[in-house]
Amino acid sequence: MNERVKVAIIGSGPAGLSAAARAAQLGLSHVLLEKTDHLSDTIFKYQKGKRVLATPERLDLRSDCRFSEGARETILAGWDEDAARSGVNVAYHADVVEVGGTKGGFTIRTARGDLFEAEHVVLAIGTQGNPNRLRCDGHDLPHIIYQVDDPEDYRNRHITVIGSGDAGIENALGVAEEALENSVTILNRSKDFARAKAKNVADLMEASESGLIAIRTETQPKLVEPGWLTLETPTGEERIECDLIVARLGSVAPRAFVEAMGIAFTGPDREAFPKLSPTFESTVPGIHVIGALAGYPLIKHCMNQGHDVIEFINGNTDLTPADEKDLAAIFADLPGQRSVDEWLDHLRAQVRIFADVSPLQMREFMLDSKVACYRAGDVVFEKGEPGSSLFAVADGHAAVEVGPGVIVPIERGSIFGEVGLISGRKRGATIRAGEDGIFVEMSRTAALKLMAAVPGAKRAIDRIALERQLLQLFQGGLTADDLQAALDAAEVIRVPAGQVVLAEGDEGDDIYVIRSGSMVVEKQVGGRPIFLSYLPAGSFFGEM
Repeated sequence: MNERVKVAIIGSGPAGLSAAARAAQLGLSHVLLEKTDHLSDTIFKYQKGKRVLATPERLDLRSDCRFSEGARETILAGWDEDAARSGVNVAYHADVVEVGGTKGGFTIRTARGDLFEAEHVVLAIGTQGNPNRLRCDGHDLPHIIYQVDDPEDYRNRHITVIGSGDAGIENALGVAEEALENSVTILNRSKDFARAKAKNVADLMEASESGLIAIRTETQPKLVEPGWLTLETPTGEERIECDLIVARLGSVAPRAFVEAMGIAFTGPDREAFPKLSPTFESTVPGIHVIGALAGYPLIKHCMNQGHDVIEFINGNTDLTPADEKDLAAIFADLPGQRSVDEWLDHLRAQVRIFADVSPLQMREFMLDSKVACYRAGDVVFEKGEPGSSLFAVADGHAAVEVGPGVIVPIERGSIFGEVGLISGRKRGATIRAGEDGIFVEMSRTAALKLMAAVPGAKRAIDRIALERQLLQLFQGGLTADDLQAALDAAEVIRVPAGQVVLAEGDEGDDIYVIRSGSMVVEKQVGGRPIFLSYLPAGSFFGEM
């Protein structure tokens, strides 16, 4: 086969299917390449009977294919009907192994030797085919699975679900149905379920309160054995019964395949995404990337992007994104006459932690954030207040009241509120606007999502937090510039409860700063440990 089309769409998930349906509606010659024998393989592999959520609820759907909250089976059947009704040209069993050529003349080769030629290519392959694997000892035992097809296949089992995103929560809820008589535990290495949809988190908490699921936060696997799982918990190691592990640890882009086309990524990190323009075009002209591979895993986002990318390819330069009106409302009360794109570019240019955030990621992030104009002297928050949101200074500067008559400025581009975000402690100082300015407030959930999705943002937040902690601890006229070498060499480590960090008599010149949690200081007396003191978050040790 050697078929030539205007646009070849690789991957028939929500993004690719929506793109193909739009191409068909516009009368563009196209082909939708799907490696299996059915559409939307990722959704097809959802567990039987799964309720699929149509979030974000406020975002309008823009697609020639239907989508609303419903059962997996109903949604798949509807998409099959929509594809047939629209006249989508699907090539099944088309596992693409190579894309070559340039805009106007791409050649696509499949595993079985079929060739397709296209003027434009749309990559909508997702990331689910490249799942993260368990890495602890015993990771290769046969009772570890990475997908639940039908919860009813598992009865009277001790099941541990590892993973705190939507997939992990939904699998836990599925196998925890009372009629299945399973004992279900879900592990979360952090305190929060920041990556999951609010509805899933609420359902999980309800199941926990009903005794159907045991939630273990700040806990991770250490050793897998037949019938048992050893955990690292906040209070030390613990061994629990476990004859089935469901590992839902996320997935990453098939980077080697994508880079072989010449497409550049936003950075070297494993979690990085391809560099894209506002029209989803990659660094290779003519190749567009949409959906989860572009950093948008939500179905409604994917479908909107599929619709829009075909409109862009077809020459529609006036089309604005479906979230435009929601973002316009967020920026409506700010001074100046900037457009949504201008505000997003301004924030990315001004705020350090947004430097590595793509324009597309920035749009999604701002929908979960607030931005406001503060007048000089306005209080942002008071010392001692509870709060875990993070603030970024986009314009002007903030003034920190560190003591009577002592004011320390936080300049444009920096952040504040990181102590509450990282350690959960109350606000450590009163902060006001030092001059008229614009501050972005990120909820704890939004900030944690940002740190998880953009490694550069996490590094920037960690560095700023450590820098301030060191300046506060050591004072004595130190400046941020004095600390740069130390910060360059610093690393963040996770220490399981009970693990010795420094032993009496050890040699070393490292200093440790406690970001979250606590430490105890003991001394050996007569061969027994004697408690001396307790070190809370914000303390340091190793200076002796």
